[in-house]
Amino acid sequence: MKAAHIVIVALSLVVTGCATPPEVKQALVAKDQAYAENQRLMEQYRELVSRVTERHQQWYRHVQTRLKLNLALQWATTNPKLADVADTELAKDDAELLGSDVIAFINDIRLKNLPDRKGPNGQIVFQAGTGDMSNLLQKLPELLSRIEQRVTKDSQASSTLDLTAFEQYRTNVGALRRINAIIKQYLDIDVTLPRDEVQSIAEAVRTLRR
Repeated sequence: MKAAHIVIVALSLVVTGCATPPEVKQALVAKDQAYAENQRLMEQYRELVSRVTERHQQWYRHVQTRLKLNLALQWATTNPKLADVADTELAKDDAELLGSDVIAFINDIRLKNLPDRKGPNGQIVFQAGTGDMSNLLQKLPELLSRIEQRVTKDSQASSTLDLTAFEQYRTNVGALRRINAIIKQYLDIDVTLPRDEVQSIAEAVRTLRR
C-alpha cells in the first residue's frame, strides 16, 4: 500500500531526527489532498443515494395510495369476490392490507344492501352497508387522508436508509488525515518524534490497512 509505505518512511525519518527530503513532505501534502477529495466524492455519492431513495419512496407512496384507495372503494361500493380465493381469505387479506383504521371508515360508508363479509375465524371484517352514495362522496377526502397516513406509516417502517457505511468511511478518512497532519507537523520542523507517539501512529496505520 503506497500511502502506508510513505507514512512508515516518514516515521522512520522522524525517529532518527534526520532532515526530511522535500519529496516526502510533498507526498504527505498530496496524500492529504487525496483524502479530502475522496471524502468530497463520497459525500456527493451519499447525497445522490439519499435523493434517489427519497424519489423512490415518493413513487412508492403514490402507487400504494392509489392501490389502497381503489381497494377501499371496491369494498365500500361492491361485494368483491375472486374465483380462486375463498371469500373469508379475501376479506382477511384485504383487511390486513388496508389496516384497522381504514376498515372502520369503510364500514361507516359502505352502501346499503352490501352483506357482511367474515374472515376465516368467523369474525365480521366488513360490516353490512347502511350508507348511500351521497354520504360516501362527502367522506372521500377523509378516506383518502386515512389511506395516506397508512401508506406513510408503512413506507417509513420498510424503507429506512442505512447510511452506516458512509459514516464509517468519513470516520476512517478523518483518522487518516489526522495521522497525516501529525506526521507532517513533525517533519516540517525536523524534530525527533517520541517513540511512544510513533508506536501509537504505527498501530493506527496497521489498523487502517486491515
